[in-house]
Amino acid sequence: MVYVLNIKGQSIMPCKEAKARKLLKNNLAILVKKEPFTIQLMFECENKTQDITLGVDCGNHAHS
Repeated sequence: MVYVLNIKGQSIMPCKEAKARKLLKNNLAILVKKEPFTIQLMFECENKTQDITLGVDCGNHAHS
């Protein structure tokens, strides 16, 4: 997941890594931060947002 800022620097919905790569390659976005990976769009967009929940999988901890 890549965090995304609109052209004004406001947070909008995150995107997948592949989409972020395309935006960066086509000069439609710039890299803002590497940790957490954040890009900023260089064009106007709809700025739609929605509530999301982030889940973290800590792996399999099987007990004997």
